[in-house]
Amino acid sequence: MQDSRLSNVARISVERSTPAPLDEVLRWLVQHQGTAMRLDSEEVPALGRHSWLRLARPITARRAVLCTLWLVDDVVAGACLLAGHLRFVAHPTRSLVRLSFSGRTAVAMSSGALHRQAEHAARQLLEVIGSSIERPRAA
Repeated sequence: MQDSRLSNVARISVERSTPAPLDEVLRWLVQHQGTAMRLDSEEVPALGRHSWLRLARPITARRAVLCTLWLVDDVVAGACLLAGHLRFVAHPTRSLVRLSFSGRTAVAMSSGALHRQAEHAARQLLEVIGSSIERPRAA
């Protein structure tokens, strides 16, 4: 039974660049860790509904920051839609940061339209995160 569940789970890997410096990235991650950030259906239209972004405590290195990410259906008892890690790597000479997500769809997305749209949803999620870091959202 576990093998059939794993075959329905898609691996996702997407990336984008952001002009935000790494210290702003870290500040944004620390500010949002441990709290759920609501994403409306307009922000991630591939999901077709609102969801909640949860971030773990970031891990830092000289030119990189790693952070675990969960996209859930509901804050309290919602099913996980996507799970994985965010990686932010600073360019050695410019103020450009490469943002990437590597993860998997969760069992809740293992069938239907959500499963087929998972990579597109992850790209949209990176756009939301990158834009939010570049231009902080109102509290």
